[in-house]
Amino acid sequence: MASYLALWVLGGVMALAGAEVTAELGSMFPQAGGDYVFLDRAFGRSIARAWGLLAALFSFPGSVATLAVGAVDTLATVLGGLATQLIPGYPFTFKDILALAVVFLVTEFNRRGVTMANRIQAVLTWTPILVFVCIAVAMLLLGTPDEPGPGLHEHTKGSSLAAAFCAVFFTFSGWNVLTYVGGEVKAPGRTIPMAMLAAVVLATIAYLVLNIAFLFAIPITILPEVPNAGVAMAERLFGEVGKDAFAVVMTMAILAGLNSTVMASARITYAVARDGYLWHKCADLSPRHKTPSVALFVQAVLASVLVLTGSFSFLVTATGAVIMLLSCVTIASIFVFRTRMKLRPPMDLLGYPWTAILFLAVGLMVAVSAFVSGGPWPVVGLVLAVLLAAGPKLACLSQGGLPKKDPARLPGGMEAPQVPGARHEGGESP
Repeated sequence: MASYLALWVLGGVMALAGAEVTAELGSMFPQAGGDYVFLDRAFGRSIARAWGLLAALFSFPGSVATLAVGAVDTLATVLGGLATQLIPGYPFTFKDILALAVVFLVTEFNRRGVTMANRIQAVLTWTPILVFVCIAVAMLLLGTPDEPGPGLHEHTKGSSLAAAFCAVFFTFSGWNVLTYVGGEVKAPGRTIPMAMLAAVVLATIAYLVLNIAFLFAIPITILPEVPNAGVAMAERLFGEVGKDAFAVVMTMAILAGLNSTVMASARITYAVARDGYLWHKCADLSPRHKTPSVALFVQAVLASVLVLTGSFSFLVTATGAVIMLLSCVTIASIFVFRTRMKLRPPMDLLGYPWTAILFLAVGLMVAVSAFVSGGPWPVVGLVLAVLLAAGPKLACLSQGGLPKKDPARLPGGMEAPQVPGARHEGGESP
């Protein structure tokens, strides 16, 4: 039991360390684009392009696919028959069709504008949070803890533990989304760090409370085999009706994550396309809704391919590992700004450089362990390598040549920042 909870504590510590470093970066460079902007300023266009291609062509579509499949898998506990094959002898089921419908429906909501997406986000976020808190507290007060049984380290291989942590890390992912819209945040030097760190702390507490409640309902020895711990907990506490109600609420929570992912990730695809590293049509805005409609559609198509080719466990592990690697590259950029450029954030945060070192050490170790664990990883690695190698050539074909780097501009056509509020070592703001 202790080792299981330790995995979630480590996930929270990793997210907190990453959020602190990313908050520093976001407060120094409050432009739309987040990581893509930081990497361009720290390492140049080559690294930013590689990061942008991986994010736009795999990481974000993978996140969308994972959340869509997860939502449908959860809903399938209520709606029977979704696992039935559409055509005998072929692997596609009604769940696949429903997951595809979810991807394109959420994409369409975001294509119609931020206002509609934000309204949906508010409902999908706060309703599940209130329900989860109530059920977790009820389980802790009314439930009886099961026998602890052996810890994870006693029956889990290193590669499986890495895969489990990738899933935990994926659950915490999203703490950097605020930096994607940094240009729209008032007083970013203070708002971005405070909002990001507070969100991670609250999320960590919520996850720990929920997982302790899970352990009250399900023995640790069989927890890995339980398809959905939350649904099982609700069934034990409230019976069949409670199980179905909880499954619906949990589906809403996953859809909230899906909606925010679609809303934020299209900004990166849009910025990469405007720089000439993706199909130039992805940089077009809808004349009516002023949203990157083509980028949203392309992302939905890529996510659909992943929905049809991977199970939920594969998607969450693969996407989590790639997100972890991309996050490590972003976290490493803080050393460039702090040491080479002598920049400091407007609001000093505790922990530097140890938070960055911790994140990089754990992140690289887990990601490498996941990638060498066998299975489909060699194929995934080959596909990603081909995408990185072909990206610049694809841009040449679509734009008639790559744009030359203009030091006065940032990725996505944004003006280069004067680093408002950022301080040089031993000096005032530039």
